[in-house]
Amino acid sequence: MVGVWMGTNVVGIYHRFFRFPLLTFHLDAPAIGVAFLVSSGAAFVGVIGAVRQAVKLPPAEAMRPEPPAEFRASLFERIGLARLASPAFRMALRNLERKPWQAAFTALGLALATGIPVVPGSMREAIDYLIRVQWEEAQRQDVTVSLIEPGSGAALSAMRHLPGVVQAEAFRSVPARLRFGHRSRRLGVTGVPREAQLSRLLDADRQPLALPPDGLLLSAKLAEILGAKPGDRIILEVQEGRRPTCEATIQGLVTDYAGLAAYMDVEALRRLMREGPTVSGAYLTVDQSHWPAFLQAVKESPRVAALGIKSAVRASFRKSTADMIGLVQGLYFSFSIVVAFGVVYNSARIALSERSRDLATLRVIGFTQREVSAVLIGELALLTLIALPVGLVIGSLLAQGIVGTASTESVRLPLVLTARTYATAVLIVLLSAGFSFAVVSRRIQRLDLLGVLKARD
Repeated sequence: MVGVWMGTNVVGIYHRFFRFPLLTFHLDAPAIGVAFLVSSGAAFVGVIGAVRQAVKLPPAEAMRPEPPAEFRASLFERIGLARLASPAFRMALRNLERKPWQAAFTALGLALATGIPVVPGSMREAIDYLIRVQWEEAQRQDVTVSLIEPGSGAALSAMRHLPGVVQAEAFRSVPARLRFGHRSRRLGVTGVPREAQLSRLLDADRQPLALPPDGLLLSAKLAEILGAKPGDRIILEVQEGRRPTCEATIQGLVTDYAGLAAYMDVEALRRLMREGPTVSGAYLTVDQSHWPAFLQAVKESPRVAALGIKSAVRASFRKSTADMIGLVQGLYFSFSIVVAFGVVYNSARIALSERSRDLATLRVIGFTQREVSAVLIGELALLTLIALPVGLVIGSLLAQGIVGTASTESVRLPLVLTARTYATAVLIVLLSAGFSFAVVSRRIQRLDLLGVLKARD
């Protein structure tokens, strides 16, 4: 029922952000079957060992009291470091070595709980990185004006004289088909000034790329789709005007995160098209004190086809993606808290049930309440500390796989893993484990020393 409730709410999230005309939640029988098999299989694997031992045990043997567990010096003690640890810590180490498989699975559960929050954290960091690079470092214009039809140099002059325009850079865009071997893509080839300052092209190191006098710069994703690399020659078929065709060399790759694009020096593109200083639009910076007058002038211009306002696009992108990532992050964090608390608390409860007699004996022979608690909690604390770095590695690999899978022609997310993401994951697990330790400590305090030390019939 919880799965059905969550599925219904996820569909609601999609309705909120994407406005699909029709999207309803339906129970998927194969998915239910897989979930049932996975949960049943996990439960079966978890109990089959204990059940087999109970079935194989002779009845007479089962009626006898359980013999004391055998302990031996731990590896930590055998290498001569026993004097550096307290008796409680040495007891914890010995018990972990006595049950290595139980310790390993407990650590694995805690590692998975640590890795879960890394994924949404890396996605949020990736969104912030994308916004910063795409709309602050690459696109530094305030608005992008696109014309209905390509205009002459007079059109660029008219855009420069719009109210409040401080700087203008023209661009020329033509539809074209790029071919490399048997692969091809139809897209727009954009010609921009060689030393563009407003709409810059960045490489993988976020450094500006200078447009070569001839040849093309391609999106890294487009080059991957075409199976081409810098230095290869591709066929450029323009789908406008005289429809010229030529061979062009890939001079470099542009790192961008939305769509597919190809760029040329605007003068080279004009020579290919055999035309004068034509423009398809311009990137503009506008004095904000003249913003209302600028918008009014653009609205009254009959030749303007579209006006892209960078701040509005960025705000819309941030709101929609940030809200969705926030919801996903909340779900992942909830899963992580439940898993971490469940693993630590269940392990502590099982250990307390199995060793209540031993712990009570320690209290009777003079160990303090804190020392007795340290024996049990010390084991889980050690496993938690061991699991944290392993969990961070698991989370990094999961984030890398998800980012790679989600990389499409339309949108691509960079893999960004920061100290903040790792610290959040570690903090969630530590807080969950700490709460579990507190609950178990209270149970240890309520141990009935006389009751647990009575001989069992």
